Amino acid sequence: MYKYLLSNLREHIFIFLTVAVFSLLPFSKTLSSENVFVIDDIKVEGNFEINFSRDKYINKAFLKSYEVLMSKILLSSDFNKINDLELIEIKKLINSFQILEETYKKEKYKATFKIFYNDLKVKKLLGSKNISFSQPKNISALFYPVLIVDDEIKDFRENFFYNKWNKIKIKNELINFILPIEDLEDLQKIKKIKNKVEELNLESIVKTYNTNNYVFMLMQNQDKKLNIYLKTNFNNNQTSKNISYKFDNISDEIKLEEILKDLKMKITDIWKGENIINLAIPLTIQVKVNNKNLTNLDNLKNIFYKINIIDQYSVEEFNINYTYFKIYYYGNPKKLKTELAEFGYQLKNDQGNWEIYDG
Repeated sequence: MYKYLLSNLREHIFIFLTVAVFSLLPFSKTLSSENVFVIDDIKVEGNFEINFSRDKYINKAFLKSYEVLMSKILLSSDFNKINDLELIEIKKLINSFQILEETYKKEKYKATFKIFYNDLKVKKLLGSKNISFSQPKNISALFYPVLIVDDEIKDFRENFFYNKWNKIKIKNELINFILPIEDLEDLQKIKKIKNKVEELNLESIVKTYNTNNYVFMLMQNQDKKLNIYLKTNFNNNQTSKNISYKFDNISDEIKLEEILKDLKMKITDIWKGENIINLAIPLTIQVKVNNKNLTNLDNLKNIFYKINIIDQYSVEEFNINYTYFKIYYYGNPKKLKTELAEFGYQLKNDQGNWEIYDG
């Protein structure tokens, strides 16, 4: 009888504490410092004059941060759909901001800002314009450029794209490109099938660089054109495409730099495209969680807040053994599964019954 009463008491205490924990906390999304909607290190500067206004520079920081945010989460083809937003509208998207550093020296004002955007408001804005956003992580990938001029494969030291690739920057670079060491055996493989490059086994080249991700470019200069065969592999998703650029002189470095920047944007768009989230209609999923302890539940709640594709969640049912959550999210179950896995949780489906496990 005593054991029964003790067990029953524990169950009621657990349920009471669970109710207390979840009753004190809102279930709608908030912004965390690890969020893609937090724009850090925005620098502004200007002359410190008699009619100096700090608000002027705060507004400059808002405009600059908005541009950075959009270049992070949108495909380049969608920039022009949203880049004319007025300052008053941008301010409505911002939760708060911090001035991390501020100096007044030699009649010069400099400041560094950190700006916190409201992810729900940004998503609503993009959804109203029928624009999906991307949430890619930073990754590393082998970059292997092969340049053919006059039917001759150029050494890396004579290859503009090899020498300048990591020196010429674009906004918000998401890919850490690893440049290969010139290997005569690899070049011989490429020479043999340069006209049938689709048959090239790139995995045999890539595996020596401790990454499965790669960007392979075969560039041929012919008839005042640079014809490019581009093949990428990001997280085991392979794509290939043909691109062509017109130019008069293969030695024109200004034109080559323009081409390089455009190629970087296109490659980044491929990676962003694999992380596109459709904002039209959020999906819902009911998941069961084993109640090990209150700390575990509270930790899971914090993780829900950190995952940007989760719009909101609610507790549908709980007892001494399990809690059932209803999660509203954007994307697909595979994306949700990947996001949870990064925090050490596994999302599993057993004939339509979803469950979250830790570890």
